[in-house]
Amino acid sequence: MKHFHTLPAVLLLAGLLCTSCGSRRHAAATTADTTASAASPAGEAPQSAQPAQQQQTCVTARLRIELSAGSGNTALGGTLRMKRDDVVQLSLVTFGILEVARIEMTADYVLLIDRIGKQFVKAAYADIDFMQGVDFQTIQAYFWDENVPSLSVWQRKDYVSVAGWSLPTRHVITIPLSRKTVSADLTLSGLAADCEWEKRTTVPAKYREVSASELMTRIMNLTK
Repeated sequence: MKHFHTLPAVLLLAGLLCTSCGSRRHAAATTADTTASAASPAGEAPQSAQPAQQQQTCVTARLRIELSAGSGNTALGGTLRMKRDDVVQLSLVTFGILEVARIEMTADYVLLIDRIGKQFVKAAYADIDFMQGVDFQTIQAYFWDENVPSLSVWQRKDYVSVAGWSLPTRHVITIPLSRKTVSADLTLSGLAADCEWEKRTTVPAKYREVSASELMTRIMNLTK
């Protein structure tokens, strides 16, 4: 099996997140809502939307991601950090300690950092072709399990309660393309209400900025 790492892997993940969220516009009106199932056994979504008032606006978790695109595959650990209406961060690590990549999504921009290659992309959603129709609120809705249409490309499973929220601990994103199926399996553990972390990432001055067009080229090469 062929492996891919660092920026190509994190670009693939970012592409999956945004492409699947963008596909929400094309979901059928009869699609069942993830958070409105008739029954609510343990590990499944609750019947109603999340409460309007929450006790905590931050959640952190350990993360394991398995990415695949045709014969290419990789598995990474890391962390997920979220602050409501502010930021979603995914930090990807190898050997349990070495950060190799980071995805940071805010209302204003998407930041993708390749620590190994010392390069990064920072752009508005509208400036990246495959993110058209996607914004921060859409991304946030899926991670916080908002009352949005369920999609066959993005499944949320295995719910737990943390700080007044019922959140999925597994996200399975699968997008069939013409020549291969691209997928990501995100598993969360150790969810906690924690706001003691850096909400914005500072990119080291020595890192090289990659254009949004180069980003798109890399995504397309991964998904051919």
